[in-house]
Amino acid sequence: MRSVQRLLVFLGRNRTIFIVALIFLTYTLLSFGFYQARTLNGEINNHILAADMFGVPADLKERGIKTLYHGPVESGWDGQFYYYMSNDILGLKDTASHIDTPSYRYQRVGLSLYAAIVAKILGRDWVSPTIYFLSYLLLILAATLAGAHLFSRLGIHPAFILLWSLSAGTQVTLFNALPDAAADSFLILALAAVYAKRYALSVIPFAFAALSREVYVLFPSFILLFHCINLVSETKGSREWGLRAVVSRFLQWRHYYLLALPGLVAVIWHVYVTQHFGAPPVTGAGIVLGYPLAAWTDYFLSGIKGNHLFVGPGLPAYAEAGSLLLFLTMLAAALWISIYIYIKRYQSVSPEIRGLVLTALCFIFLYASFGPVVIKHYTGYLKAAAVFFFLIPLLLIATDAIRKKQVFVYLLLVIAFSFPAYYSMKVRILPFSGVNDDQYTKMSTVTKTQRIECFDRYEAKIKVKGIEVVKRNFLQHFFGAGDKVVINLELKNTGQYPFVSSQNFGSVFMSYHWIDETGKVITDGVRSAIPGILRPGQSAEISVVSNLPDVHGDRLLKLSPVQEGCAWFYLSNPNISQGLKFHLRQ
Repeated sequence: MRSVQRLLVFLGRNRTIFIVALIFLTYTLLSFGFYQARTLNGEINNHILAADMFGVPADLKERGIKTLYHGPVESGWDGQFYYYMSNDILGLKDTASHIDTPSYRYQRVGLSLYAAIVAKILGRDWVSPTIYFLSYLLLILAATLAGAHLFSRLGIHPAFILLWSLSAGTQVTLFNALPDAAADSFLILALAAVYAKRYALSVIPFAFAALSREVYVLFPSFILLFHCINLVSETKGSREWGLRAVVSRFLQWRHYYLLALPGLVAVIWHVYVTQHFGAPPVTGAGIVLGYPLAAWTDYFLSGIKGNHLFVGPGLPAYAEAGSLLLFLTMLAAALWISIYIYIKRYQSVSPEIRGLVLTALCFIFLYASFGPVVIKHYTGYLKAAAVFFFLIPLLLIATDAIRKKQVFVYLLLVIAFSFPAYYSMKVRILPFSGVNDDQYTKMSTVTKTQRIECFDRYEAKIKVKGIEVVKRNFLQHFFGAGDKVVINLELKNTGQYPFVSSQNFGSVFMSYHWIDETGKVITDGVRSAIPGILRPGQSAEISVVSNLPDVHGDRLLKLSPVQEGCAWFYLSNPNISQGLKFHLRQ
């Protein structure tokens, strides 16, 4: 009875914090529900986004783990590697042969090790994708609670931790088994312990943070550095000097030196990885970095010009440019706060704050130097930058900036959170067509070409060769994913211009319109890439996939090529279109 009363008292005192945690859980689980039902084809095992290119380790294949991406050019996502590692922590099985750069991946073993420990605690003899995801979710939840509690103690509203835990970067890494949010989570847990002066308690999460992202070893190292500087300064300023004074100070400050242990663990693991795989981890990091802002400038300028170097033309190009601008804005805000603290507040802030500031400055330079591999897509740079949603409020409270400046910084953070979160929800979480439709849309065949001018005549011939209706399961229907139809057809180029599916203006795709009973277009179709170059007189086999409209009655599916930025073939030449009638039931 007393335990229940204590729990009720604790919940009452921390009601806001638990509301924050509830918001995190509700938003995350609903988002993942949509993502699993639509993109992952209703199968949680698919969240690691594994590909045939690397294959599945033998023991996991025996347990039923399958790839989601198929074909020689489909590489999947990096999360597959970290998941594989959770079932082979020391790299003693055949896991390394299914990883692109084993030494680079294995240096970030923290999340994998944590998931393996959770599985052992639960009495499992392996880490299933479900255990991997749920353990990761639990970790971020714990960090959300710890971060909210720390913010509350420092006079920051606990809800601001949601800028980190619900950000596009954190959600992407959770949904796809990547280690970045895990490193952030361990860091938040460690700093919460440090701010509570429980340095021994901070050692384990600091070590896991360093093992999840190697640069996070800077946090405990720099905090320790400034404590050592304080020790030397106090010793010099004391009347006592010499060896006896140094020993006395050392014994007095001995608990701070526990902060050296995470770095020691990281070094030992680095040596093991180098020896075991025959190459230092840094050999796999070369493509990640470049000259400061060089890649950022190239991709940002291509985005604002409407033809992003990676996502191609249209609204996604402008969205990527906006996301890049907000990314740079966050770095600029962090830079201003860090410099301000060093110039105005250095003597009055604690060694912990000084260490965070120096680490933040290193991160700002590092992130500004991201190369094309990271900068080309929001899922690359935002998952790394998410930590600033936590660090900026933590550092801002250490300044004596006037309230208006603080409000301005928080407004920037809210904007930097909101736009990418909306963009990610729109293009990654909610769309019906996802990676499970790659087998139909074949977007991997898209190439980069120069601008193609609009045709003066639109001519083609379409021959339908097969129709298949794919039924969704209960989970997919629950989260709004309807049944879909797959049309296999033959497209013949009967005109005088070649058809090319590219990432530029004037590219040609196979697509469709759904037409209602009044003749109005109600759905603009998913683009299906044409394999290679379809020259005049040539034909190609193409599959078109569409979700069936969730309505009752007759609908017409108009199949037609489209030249992006120019015209739909069937609107310019009505003889081209193939119309398929569907009688739909809700």
